Amino acid sequence: MSEFNMEATQVTQEQLEENKVKLSVNVDTEVFKQSLRMVYNKNKGYFNIPGFRKGKAPRMIIEQHYGKDVFYEDAINNVLEDAYTYALDKSGIDAVYRPDIELGTISESTGMEFFAEVFTRPTVTVDGYMGLTYPKAEVEPTEDEIQATLRNEQEKNARQVSVERAAQIDDIVNINFTGYVNDEPFEGGKGEFVDLTLGSNRFIPGFEDQLVGANVGDDVKVSVTFPEEYNHAELAGKPAIFEVEIVDVKEKQLPELDDDFAQDISEFDTLADYRADIVAKMRKNKEDNLDNNKRTHLMKLLGYLVVANIPEVMYTARLDEMLDSYRRQVEMQGMDFENYLRFAGMTEDNLRSGWQTQAKMEIDSSLALAAIAEKESITLSDEEFAAKFIEISGRKEDEAVKQIAEMHPRRKTDLHRSFLCDKAMDFVMENAIATDEPVPSVDEVIPGDVVDVVPAE
Repeated sequence: MSEFNMEATQVTQEQLEENKVKLSVNVDTEVFKQSLRMVYNKNKGYFNIPGFRKGKAPRMIIEQHYGKDVFYEDAINNVLEDAYTYALDKSGIDAVYRPDIELGTISESTGMEFFAEVFTRPTVTVDGYMGLTYPKAEVEPTEDEIQATLRNEQEKNARQVSVERAAQIDDIVNINFTGYVNDEPFEGGKGEFVDLTLGSNRFIPGFEDQLVGANVGDDVKVSVTFPEEYNHAELAGKPAIFEVEIVDVKEKQLPELDDDFAQDISEFDTLADYRADIVAKMRKNKEDNLDNNKRTHLMKLLGYLVVANIPEVMYTARLDEMLDSYRRQVEMQGMDFENYLRFAGMTEDNLRSGWQTQAKMEIDSSLALAAIAEKESITLSDEEFAAKFIEISGRKEDEAVKQIAEMHPRRKTDLHRSFLCDKAMDFVMENAIATDEPVPSVDEVIPGDVVDVVPAE
């Protein structure tokens, strides 16, 4: 809730282009004076003025020593967000990205003037969403899928046995090694008793291939070149020599697929019963994924049905959200985000570039769904909103109701739009048609639907 009474704030708007407006905002003098007082009271303890105890100098004296506008910057920042939010609400603008702010005349006698250029939600039309087709999914596991699952279980329970022969692809070699660049050892280039599966591509390209054919006790000189995009810039693109000692060569021995295997790794007495359980679980997993796969396919198609002049900043905003979410996930695991990117050989630009198609699909389909909800008169009651909020928040009903009551109006508006889009998506799915026939590929632009579409992956 705002600490300021904005009722006297004056707001005018000017249409700059189809989805962009300029707000001219004049904050009342009393509000700006209040903000100055708040900033003074918060910061007066930092000023040492001769003749006054620290923190006791009057504001006028501090301003005489440090300048009339010593508190202005903090006072502006203190009130700006509330004033901007009030301007949006008063003008009825549905902003889709942060504004470009330019300050105007600011003083205690005139108040605080600023200008905000902001992009707005576009007008959208959408047709052709009834009877969209999607590929009928087969939930029965194929024999290849069953065999792959059994093979994976064998791999997980394989024994590693030392062998007296030359190393082959898929063997595990235990090695000691030291790496040199320009005949000098480099940091991170040494390892002792390291297990390396040949063919895993875990090491630098070309390293593992040169160990094929080596025997225990051999000393192998491996010549490689670090990739140009290697995540340690001081080594990128440079040739290196590794002196490698073969300590051991082991092969994986897979257990036989028989009743003993089933008894060792499961609660079943026979391989037939174990296999039947695998098939049942695979079938259940496919059934659980049906709705998600159907939803994803239809959302991609909906994005092609949108006819609108969509501001590019809507995609930028979604990419910002995706990056912030990814950052939080990394930091929740106790890692510094910048260090994580450096060690992973990634940059924020790399991540954003990789997410562009996904961000476009999400924005385009959400605009389509909002338009469908309006066109089909789909509504969301307060009870439905509360139920959905309880579902996604995991809170108890009384806690959720209290949080909804205290929720910022703009946050509530965003959630309401999101829940309404979910309801519209249910409507689209109910009216979609499963087919065995080839359906329009979501990797192709559907002729006549949209101009300048980036196909979704």
